[in-house]
Amino acid sequence: MPSTLGTLQNLKLLTSHIYTADEIENFDIREAIENHPIAHRPVNTRSRLAYQQLLKNSKKTTKYLLPGQLCMFYYSEPKFKEELEYYDKTPLTLFCGITRTKDNTIREVGFNLHYFPPYTRARILELCYVAFMPYWEKNFNEHDGKPNTHISYKAIKKICSRSDKLAFGIKMYVPILRSQAWIIPPRLFSTAFYTEGHFSKATMNQIFKFWRTF
Repeated sequence: MPSTLGTLQNLKLLTSHIYTADEIENFDIREAIENHPIAHRPVNTRSRLAYQQLLKNSKKTTKYLLPGQLCMFYYSEPKFKEELEYYDKTPLTLFCGITRTKDNTIREVGFNLHYFPPYTRARILELCYVAFMPYWEKNFNEHDGKPNTHISYKAIKKICSRSDKLAFGIKMYVPILRSQAWIIPPRLFSTAFYTEGHFSKATMNQIFKFWRTF
């Protein structure tokens, strides 16, 4: 097992690396996840390290979160906080659209990957990356802030059609209730994979049990 110092140095090098055109063309998301410097660290340690590097190397935004953006943000005060059985205060969400409720309030819709166990989370990332590769490659080092209209709940559900549990992670967020959102470019997807949710009213293990019985 690598030393802590070596792990930190490799992680910093990885998250600051700007990929060349050839590296982007040959990028393999599964390989990047499996060979990540923090892959074999304890869950809490690797999550903490991943968050630290993502905050330093991702682009902060105050705008609406758009289809095709993988984002992390703070969401500690959901609208129906008291009624919710549980919720993630630091979602890692692949957004797939904006909708309006009956009272004409805007909601951002996406998949919070923290609600899925690691093996399912990796599979979702891999399937989506391969399916929308031209879009990811164009935005690989830095997201251009433009939406991908092809990335929708329907499209992602079709891609991941082998699982009937995908809807477990679909969530709607009130834009004015979230704060400090960061757009994660594809070059940092493998690092984002290792973040874990900060769940209120339930533990991470309980969340995964709920998912298995969903």
